[in-house]
Amino acid sequence: MAAAQANERGGGVEVADPPKGLAILSMIGPGVVWAGLAIGGGELVLIPRVGSVYGMMFLWMSLLAIALKYFMLNEVGRWSVATGTSIFDGLALIPGPRKWLSWTLLFVSIYLGAVHIGGLVSMVGIIFHTMVQVFTPFVWSIIIMVSFVAISWTHKYSLLERVLIVFVGLLTVSAVIIGIAFFPPLKDLAEGFMFQIPSATPDWAVTNYKISKSPMVEILPAMAFAGCGAVNSLWYSDWALSKGLGLGKYFDGLENTALGYQDLKNLDRPTASKIKGWIRVMFNDALWGANFLTLIVTFSYLVLAIVILHPLKEAPGGLKFITTLSQTFTKTLGPWAHWLYLAGAFGVIYSTMATIYDGYARTINKLILICAPNWEAYRKLSPLWRYRMWFLYGTCANFFLVYIFNAVPVDFLQAAAWVEGTFLFPVVAFAVAYLTARKLPSFYSESTRDLIKPNPVFTIGTIVGGIFYIVLIVILIAR
Repeated sequence: MAAAQANERGGGVEVADPPKGLAILSMIGPGVVWAGLAIGGGELVLIPRVGSVYGMMFLWMSLLAIALKYFMLNEVGRWSVATGTSIFDGLALIPGPRKWLSWTLLFVSIYLGAVHIGGLVSMVGIIFHTMVQVFTPFVWSIIIMVSFVAISWTHKYSLLERVLIVFVGLLTVSAVIIGIAFFPPLKDLAEGFMFQIPSATPDWAVTNYKISKSPMVEILPAMAFAGCGAVNSLWYSDWALSKGLGLGKYFDGLENTALGYQDLKNLDRPTASKIKGWIRVMFNDALWGANFLTLIVTFSYLVLAIVILHPLKEAPGGLKFITTLSQTFTKTLGPWAHWLYLAGAFGVIYSTMATIYDGYARTINKLILICAPNWEAYRKLSPLWRYRMWFLYGTCANFFLVYIFNAVPVDFLQAAAWVEGTFLFPVVAFAVAYLTARKLPSFYSESTRDLIKPNPVFTIGTIVGGIFYIVLIVILIAR
């Protein structure tokens, strides 16, 4: 409708002038939301646990995984900024059996919506109970989950962004301060970048913590959630649209855009140049807001595990990992470090859970509309209630699985990681690279597509990110 009105005025699609210089920093937000998601279960539980088992030689693997995912994140954002549509709309265009990738993502998302944060539900209640011993951990879990429902109820992206900026800031400061206090000698740190792959699991880890004798069985799930998995990384698309970057101004905030792909052919070169400017804004948001923050926090938590727990031959899982580190800080730095670490751990889990509820609700709803466009009973529901029913599904399913079946946090995270991050990520990475390198430029006219087409560095980087996980899978099978 908005596009049609613009065309009636003879002005075509309207695009605001993108900010420049330091003004770009005012638009950073979707990347911070993504970082709040990325720094969650993987960076707090899985990656440090693997570091505590295999020591410094593991350092390079997790940091490289996060760095490589930036390329795909940038391309996900490019699609949305330059089309005004969700990346899920684009993935429905991938060649092959009708909407095969959309159906795959739908089934995976319904599964992950129930189990992804099952283990974190109990952890967040216990951590807050440790900090504020007013209610039982069970009651705290209820209260905190209600707060997620309150944040998501109106699907207001701006509220989610403000909450995440606070919590991501909290966890970043806490991780960096304590990380500096335990920073290893540069000689030891250099060993972490020798590109070594552990050949065997130490006997103490196998005996005391039931960790697999094959290192890749433990490493692969951790790598899958390093900087978000396949489905989670796609959420950056909706957050960039909701922020209003580029053609995101035509997005309704939940499901649809007022633009059609055919409208992009009519864009003149000055308008396309503005969109290119917005892609540059998104580039900075993804680089500094998402990738840099995630790398800093992951590095800090991983170094803590390697320096403190590896020499002690301890590799606890879930909450025990958090309490063990916090107790160590108390003994070495004093009570202030204990409280600072717990505050950071709570910030990690809270920010992750807040984004996951929103992300899976958006994803499942959008994919149902794509895969079953003629399901009239579903379409009769209002868009807001279609969204609400799925984050309520995630809330209830996770709570039920944890407190009825006594879920183990590490087991739940690893189960989600194997499905979403390890095997699905290469498929999604290759699909996104195809969309932005081939499909996206074809929507624009010959006179403007050079402004929108990605630099080959980003296409190659996205493909290499997918290949990285294939190589890890091959190593696992070979051993």
